[in-house]
Amino acid sequence: MKRSAVIALALTWDGARWPMHSLPPKARAFLAAAGKDLRICWLPRLKGGNDVLSQPFQTPTGRRIQYKAVRTTPFGDILGVVYRRE
Repeated sequence: MKRSAVIALALTWDGARWPMHSLPPKARAFLAAAGKDLRICWLPRLKGGNDVLSQPFQTPTGRRIQYKAVRTTPFGDILGVVYRRE
């Protein structure tokens, strides 16, 4: 069975990547689910520094890609969000 493309990340509120192995099992399973989604687990932490996402993300052509949050799932203080293209 071919798995569809899923982008899955664990991020702090300021956009710094968080190691997925440190998430609870249910949050890791949420990120591993198949589908054509953008799945993010937002952690209530701030990393700070120059490596965080302080600028808007743009594609190489400069176009913004429209995504809409279609589902949220709480994992304690972590919020899992599924985004889909509009």
